[in-house]
Amino acid sequence: MVVEFWIFCAIATAVVAAVRGGHSLLWLLIGCVLGPIGLLAAILKPSLKSGEPIVAAERQAELGELRKPARDPDSISAKRKGE
Repeated sequence: MVVEFWIFCAIATAVVAAVRGGHSLLWLLIGCVLGPIGLLAAILKPSLKSGEPIVAAERQAELGELRKPARDPDSISAKRKGE
């Protein structure tokens, strides 16, 4: 009974996060680890899909910054060409 509830919490966490603009696989793992606390966190986190264009643009820019690679591949190839 407890295992089924925990699985339900993990799936519900992923669905809620996906609807609100989050990464569903990440939130599925959070739901697996934290259970109902993860579901509560997914519900309370700010949505990336805001109705206000300015807020939505700011949140998408923050998300874009997180997705950038640690190193810029162009600068690496430029150094190799200049050597």
